Amino acid sequence: MNLHIYSITALLVLFFTFPSSADARKKDKNARNIYETSIVEPDMLAVKARKDRKLVQALALQSHSEANINSKYREGIDVSHYQGSIDWDQVAGSSKISYVYLKATEGASLVDNTYKRNLAEARRVGLSVGSYHFYRPNISWRQQFENLTSVVKRDDQDLVPIIDIEHKGSCTDEKFISDLKSFINEVTRYYGKKPLLYTFHNFYNRHLSGHFMDYHWMIARYRSDMPTLDDGKDYVIWQYTSSGSIPGIKGNVDRSRLMGDYSLHHVQL
Repeated sequence: MNLHIYSITALLVLFFTFPSSADARKKDKNARNIYETSIVEPDMLAVKARKDRKLVQALALQSHSEANINSKYREGIDVSHYQGSIDWDQVAGSSKISYVYLKATEGASLVDNTYKRNLAEARRVGLSVGSYHFYRPNISWRQQFENLTSVVKRDDQDLVPIIDIEHKGSCTDEKFISDLKSFINEVTRYYGKKPLLYTFHNFYNRHLSGHFMDYHWMIARYRSDMPTLDDGKDYVIWQYTSSGSIPGIKGNVDRSRLMGDYSLHHVQL
């Protein structure tokens, strides 16, 4: 009798101490659900990658903010190998100019042989510096893009690049505009800013009027009266002479000036 009571008591203790396997699984599942909904552990590698990417972007913006924007004057020049060897100390010390555009490339393969020296010297003396590509419509725009970007490096520039557009070549009007748009779009994507577009007053009105309305322009017109564009487009810079004189440069040089309320900040890279 006593042994039988002891056996029943032991079984009851085991039953209440160790629940059935079904109940145990149910409680374990509930515990996991509570844990999973109350504690969310981030993927630390993904979080670190996002932080690293933001840091790189911030550093890129910070380094680029160091571009030199010389606001002392509203005049500038553009030069190429035609000007020969330039005394940049004399240019900066004796001329009331703040910016210079340097010829870098032309067509698919030409690189101006004075570009590297002019780039280093013009930046050394404190001028705001940009570079330009002379566009050849009969040559593949992709090859021209590769030529430009292989020479003109973003970190070396203070100002957006210029696309110099002076000829239509033998292209139809449609192909000329189509290829030019493709080229300019790729340049915009590569440098992260829209380039400054350059052409002559008459060429603009004849071939480019109504196109590229959301881009800034430099317009050449070598007369005393300012250019007027048929589509009403305004322009940032007027290149007003090709026979300017600058101390430190032998012979003639193109001179230009900022228009209206525009400043170099509008064309800062």
